[in-house]
Amino acid sequence: VSLASSSLLSAFRRSGMETCVARTNPRFLLSKAFTTDAFAANKYSDPRYLNLQNAPEGFDITSAVVYPGFVTDEESKSLIKEASKRLKRRRFENGHWDSVITGYREVEMSTPDEVFSQNIPQEDDNDKMNDDAAIPLFAKVVQETRRHLAKNHFGSNNGDNGCIATSRNVRWLPCHAIDLSANGELSAHVDSVKFSGEIVAGISLLSDSIMRLRPSSNEWDGQDKDGKLEGAATEGENCCISDGYVDLYLPQLSLYVLSGMSRYSYTHELLPSGSKFEFLDVEESHSQCEPKSREVVRGRRLSVIFRDEHNK
Repeated sequence: VSLASSSLLSAFRRSGMETCVARTNPRFLLSKAFTTDAFAANKYSDPRYLNLQNAPEGFDITSAVVYPGFVTDEESKSLIKEASKRLKRRRFENGHWDSVITGYREVEMSTPDEVFSQNIPQEDDNDKMNDDAAIPLFAKVVQETRRHLAKNHFGSNNGDNGCIATSRNVRWLPCHAIDLSANGELSAHVDSVKFSGEIVAGISLLSDSIMRLRPSSNEWDGQDKDGKLEGAATEGENCCISDGYVDLYLPQLSLYVLSGMSRYSYTHELLPSGSKFEFLDVEESHSQCEPKSREVVRGRRLSVIFRDEHNK
């Protein structure tokens, strides 16, 4: 996970948000910066889109982030159009083999230039990706998102000790588009650690929603001497070990990223339509928290999911 720029972190502290969150739940981890460095179009994660009031003790706030407005309306339309074209002949399914999701359709969103997308080279901040006019817009969005994730959410130190994480080459699995009907459900689960790697990320389209993270019954102990994951929960192991939870507000056009603790040790699920998300607004003049609820009516939801390959 990347480390925030010092200027953004300073602004976060000046606004009183750090004090607000600590007052609400002083137990959670504050040893790492929360927001991430700017990439290309100044895309920042926003701590207001996480509700930490009920966060379990020791929750790593760097492991779950939301980037509101990550894609533009035009980019959103290109993703929706491409996904709809590929989903045209598919019917909504009543259930998945692991019983995690109902009322959904799913299709692979491979890009015309998947070779480029799967092996992104390291480059300077000012370098630009291939701007070939022949590449459709949806593919450019996929490439740019992967570049952003590789730069900001993979690194040698995961942002520890105040050092900006160094990006590395990342091999990506093909993106998947998941079309969830208004009545569909996504139950608590941990994405398989056998088939995907360090992060689970998604661009949210068509409808706002709330994602809830709960501690899984299995704890993630990191890696053993052979680099294999130890104690990672597997898909379908949905039992939670405490009543604590963290809510993420996922508006249309946003990108969420789960890594580390949230990726391996917490289940994620979508709350039903009509659920409420509480924002903790901060008044700079008084640095006081004022909870505000927003009822989120979820309709049909399209998400474009990004996963990296599991290092065997």
